[in-house]
Amino acid sequence: EDGHPGEPRDMGRRKKSSVKKAVKRQKPKIQTEFKCPFCNHEGTVEAKMDYEQETGSLQCRVCDASYSATINYLSEPVDVFSEWIDHCEAEEQEANKNAQDADDQDDDNQRNVRQRLE
Repeated sequence: EDGHPGEPRDMGRRKKSSVKKAVKRQKPKIQTEFKCPFCNHEGTVEAKMDYEQETGSLQCRVCDASYSATINYLSEPVDVFSEWIDHCEAEEQEANKNAQDADDQDDDNQRNVRQRLE
């Protein structure tokens, strides 16, 4: 208070170093349970990642459907699940193609039989 008018009281003193608390960022939770593509039960497919053996495996606790894939150190359970879904879709497309080819073959055979009978 002995200072000059208009000057701050703490002039000449060092500012107190304020300790800033480190803000902890929460890691996003990695999903390890998924909906089964076969029985459609939510949260029944459990993922297990074995990075030493480089194998990721999925298994449904309800219908016992399973899948395993080769993984690397960057792989997450959702990667293995996505690969399983892609594999299922590819098999379904192949089955549909084979069924269509079989139907086309049957149609050709029926035409040939009709032509012989005429």
